[in-house]
Amino acid sequence: MIQVGPDFERVDRSLVEAYRGTTPATVGHVLHHGFADPAIRPVYRGARLVGSAFTVQIESSDIAGISKAYELVQPGDVLVVASGRDPRFACAGEMSTFKSIRLGLAGLVVDGSVTDALEMETMKFPCFARYITPMVGRRTGENGSVRLPVTVGGVQVNPGDLVLADYNGVVFLNPLEAAQIIDELLEKERKEVELREAFWRERGEPVPVIYG
Repeated sequence: MIQVGPDFERVDRSLVEAYRGTTPATVGHVLHHGFADPAIRPVYRGARLVGSAFTVQIESSDIAGISKAYELVQPGDVLVVASGRDPRFACAGEMSTFKSIRLGLAGLVVDGSVTDALEMETMKFPCFARYITPMVGRRTGENGSVRLPVTVGGVQVNPGDLVLADYNGVVFLNPLEAAQIIDELLEKERKEVELREAFWRERGEPVPVIYG
């Protein structure tokens, strides 16, 4: 039977919006915990997400937990999936991405495998995973859990943690700690903008669009 934890408080919307103005690398100047194994990478360049963690545990090829999660998620959630010990089977791909977008999910982080990376890129659905594989899991039982703590990329992630991810990696933050450091992060971002603009102005060139 799939274990279902209690519903949880999502990260305050204003805090989520504030974190759109910063990056995991900037968080890395302030904290040295909460960062997932760097082997968990965006499936396409430019993927970026921020939202509340909706935690899922699946058992290798049995993706029953994903199906249960789709019954309970809310818009703005990030599916954070621990996928068991066998990485050969993808727990998400093009068809599930259609559903994720329709449900308003902010993205997907998988300590395991996904498939259909090009399709995700075409739809601009932010996805971060350890592996890409052509083999696809199925709902074959009632194994797994949702809305309970999971370990993803070596980090214990609790339902409702703030998830921030971009090309440099993934970080999971307790919402209280996230609120305590956001002003410092945004100030660092402001100073970096000044230094960046000064550098490119000296060269007589516009600031590259990678900073947009």
